[in-house]
Amino acid sequence: MTSLLAQLAIGVLLFGSVGFTAPPTAEQHCVVNVEGQKADGELITSQPRCFSRFSDAMDYATGGKVHLARSAQGSVMFKDAQVSAQASSYTIGIHYTGYNGTGSSITITGSDCNGGYWNATGYWLHNIRSSYNGCPHLTHYNEPDGVGYPETTSPTGTTSNLALLANSVESVRYKN
Repeated sequence: MTSLLAQLAIGVLLFGSVGFTAPPTAEQHCVVNVEGQKADGELITSQPRCFSRFSDAMDYATGGKVHLARSAQGSVMFKDAQVSAQASSYTIGIHYTGYNGTGSSITITGSDCNGGYWNATGYWLHNIRSSYNGCPHLTHYNEPDGVGYPETTSPTGTTSNLALLANSVESVRYKN
């Protein structure tokens, strides 16, 4: 029982409602599922489920439909058009702490590209440098609630480095 309580305490220290509150010591690849949307457009997401390998996160995010080599990194989304196309059926976006799909990642799963937005929290706040588009347009903002200065990446199935908003993202809107 003490071990379980210690693990829960560590989890509370590491994770916010949708991300880390402290930087991880190693890469982490988290997945949140869209469970609904508030009247103002904010996406309601599950608590993050995190993995030490990108391949495990993709397996979880796609319900086992996209299988990657255990050693696959997030940059596979930049390099492999087939994997990228398959993932767009399950994810609306993947956000990376590094350029070119490197570093830690958070995958937002769902199928609604009707303009809902996700507010970055904890570790993800001001720590996104590249994104994979599961929706045709991902608009990144330097303020919460899908407003502020925009930087849009497109089209579906591509991964783009952010230029002006790298390390400044506070929210992302997912649009057709």
